Amino acid sequence: MIYNVEKWIKEKSFGCQTCGQCILTHTKLICPMNCPKGLRNGPCGGTLDGKCEVIPEIDCVWTRIEKKKTKKNPGVHLPPDPDLLNTASYVNFFNGKDRETRLPHESLDTSHIPASSNLALKMQQGEFVVTLEIASPLTEKGLGRVDKIMSRVAPHVDAVNTTTNAGGIPSLSSIETAKVVQAYDVESIIQFCGRDHHETDFLAQMEAALEAGHKNFLLLTGDWLPKKDRKVDQQTWFPMDSAQMIHFANQRLHDYLKRLGVVPYLGCAANPFSTPMPVSVDRLHSKRHAGARFCQTQAITHVPTFREWYQQLRQGRENDPKLTIPSIPLVGNHKAFAVLCRLPGVYVDESLYRIMEGEDFQRKALDWAFEIAEGVTEHGAAGIHTMNFGMPPDLIDEFLIHIRERAEAARLRSTDTLINS
Repeated sequence: MIYNVEKWIKEKSFGCQTCGQCILTHTKLICPMNCPKGLRNGPCGGTLDGKCEVIPEIDCVWTRIEKKKTKKNPGVHLPPDPDLLNTASYVNFFNGKDRETRLPHESLDTSHIPASSNLALKMQQGEFVVTLEIASPLTEKGLGRVDKIMSRVAPHVDAVNTTTNAGGIPSLSSIETAKVVQAYDVESIIQFCGRDHHETDFLAQMEAALEAGHKNFLLLTGDWLPKKDRKVDQQTWFPMDSAQMIHFANQRLHDYLKRLGVVPYLGCAANPFSTPMPVSVDRLHSKRHAGARFCQTQAITHVPTFREWYQQLRQGRENDPKLTIPSIPLVGNHKAFAVLCRLPGVYVDESLYRIMEGEDFQRKALDWAFEIAEGVTEHGAAGIHTMNFGMPPDLIDEFLIHIRERAEAARLRSTDTLINS
């Protein structure tokens, strides 16, 4: 009876999704479980113009919440306990069953524990880094493609991000693809999505990756699952979000160091094009507070927006190491360009549209990518992450071979500007 009365009142008043572990008092009386992904710690990176990534017709629930919130870095809410779904939250509150998932958890300050990877060392020392994205193939037969790519690019990259289950389509795990990268004496960046893992499974796979010699990790919430109805439904809530994954891994750094002799380098994602921009900035600060050490952005197609976002991000942290790696898309065919334009949260500037509508677009798109990479470097990027969207191998190689030299020139221009201002 209590459950039915509570459900009726809270559905009418707050759009309650009956999670049974209510956090309305932490979210300005806006129910966060109306997020289709079921996120409990802020918006995902797919929000553009304040709209939901999954259901663009509605406002992003977390953007509404963040506009009202005043407390920054309030801690991390853990994933909801499935045993409490569709039970009375008032009863759970009084008997204490919801305490673990209702109250935010403080994060450990692990900044004094240095990460073990070469990528971490280079970024802490201010060295410009170049990373590359290689998608995990659907089956082991596709690993030959990864080997072929690595045979070309290995001398020119500091690490390779081996993506997995892109767009929710099952593929080989990031760890399997990373074995090929590791064979070329190049560090991998293992990717895990909260969409695909529960806490126990995630931590087991992370430990397996550490034992296999992998040290860099990019922890993402993940895109919406294909062939799933785009609606708010407990059955499609993600098991975890990126902040929770970062928190769980960060809590174990001492243990990893003691038992395995290694400290993982934890990374997260951010979207400079999410609006309102302060929400995107605060979201990244929250992830770093939870334990993220570096950040990789969504594809950057407009330097002034990145500059404004990065200035807000760095405010009050001017003397800290620069740890943000913007993603630069190399676009080489129209089909891949259409894929880029459909990616959740990606803003594609009109300058790239004009290039793709013209002749000799591959060379012009490569020159455009160089300009974007130089622009973000001039405004403080720690390096660049290269994303291939159908660019021919020879032009990819040209970009990787020359980007460090051009980035160094961009950094010198930035220094000269500061000196003369």
